[in-house]
Amino acid sequence: LTMTFRMMLALLSKTKSASSVFRLSRHLATASAEGRRRFSDEPKQRTSKVKKKEKKSSSDGGSGRSRDLEVLLACLDAPKVNPPPADEEEMARRERILKNYTIGKFKQHNQENHDIACKLRMKQHAINMLPRNSKLKENALEIDDTYPPRWRKIPAWTPPIPGFDSSEFMITEE
Repeated sequence: LTMTFRMMLALLSKTKSASSVFRLSRHLATASAEGRRRFSDEPKQRTSKVKKKEKKSSSDGGSGRSRDLEVLLACLDAPKVNPPPADEEEMARRERILKNYTIGKFKQHNQENHDIACKLRMKQHAINMLPRNSKLKENALEIDDTYPPRWRKIPAWTPPIPGFDSSEFMITEE
C-alpha cells in the first residue's frame, strides 16, 4: 500500500495530467502472473545489475523532488510504533471505566429525552388550555421560522432584554 502511494505521489509531482494518473491506477489494478504489479506494458525482461556513477547532490538532495514530497514519503515509510500490551489488572480497570461510562451516558441520554418529552407535554397542555378560536391560540400555534437578528452577536438560550445596556455594569479601571 505504501508503494502505491509513493508511486502516485511521484507521478503527480512530475506530471499534472489526469491521463497519467489513470494509466497508473489501471496498472495497479492488474497484477502479473508472478503476483507482482508492473508499471509498463512491455513484458518483464531480465536486466543485469550495473553500478551507476553517483551524481553530485544538489541543494535539494539530488532526487528532483520537493521537500514536502520527501517529508510525506518519510511519514509513509515510518515504522508503526505499537504501545506495550497492558496487564490483566489494567485491562480490568479499563473495562470497569468503559462500563461505567456507558451506563452514565445511557442515563444522561434518557434524562435528556425525558426532559424534552416533559417540556413538549407541558407546551401542548398550555396550548390546549388557551381559549378556542382566540388570537392567542392562533399565535401560539404559528411557527416562527425567521432567523435571529443580525445584531445578535452570540448564540443565547434567551432573547436579549430590551433596553438592557451591559456597559453600565462593566468594571473599568480609572
